[in-house]
Amino acid sequence: MAYVSLSRYQLALAVVLILVFGLPGFAQLPQLSDRARVVANEWLLSNCDTGEGSRLISQLTQFKAELEPYFLAVVQQGPDEKQLADQQKASEARFQQRQNLLSSDRRMGLTDDQRKAAQAVTREQYIAQEREDFVLRYKSQAVAGLGIVGGPKSKASLDQLSKDDKSPLKTSAQEALKQMARSKR
Repeated sequence: MAYVSLSRYQLALAVVLILVFGLPGFAQLPQLSDRARVVANEWLLSNCDTGEGSRLISQLTQFKAELEPYFLAVVQQGPDEKQLADQQKASEARFQQRQNLLSSDRRMGLTDDQRKAAQAVTREQYIAQEREDFVLRYKSQAVAGLGIVGGPKSKASLDQLSKDDKSPLKTSAQEALKQMARSKR
């Protein structure tokens, strides 16, 4: 492996560029007002089947101009590092609880084969699957949010996603487009 020697000037310039433009591949999410951030985070981490949907939808529409570019960026980037770290801690705790329960003498309605299969899942496998599921749910909520707050940019992005057979967000995008069409009536 070859090492590059940078002068102090080049190193200082690189640091300034990183501070101004961020690390390559780590784009910043658009800035939101404090209230819009609270609403966006609640939306992105919510399960709208809990009855909170109509209240949140009403709040989202109050911040359409701010939330559209934010949700577009979230669809591309997913949750931030803090959210992923928090999610990982929660997954680790759930994995330990699961292992404790599986190793106990409680029957739980599982056959011996099902119990053995569940016990065979490693900590790393469990946490990786939980992370993948979290990122997909988070992005799916952003897609749903675009169906509520989105304008022409969102529609174009959703159209593209809705036709992408390889995207796990395809169905979410199709539903978001239906939501946009209902809102325009």
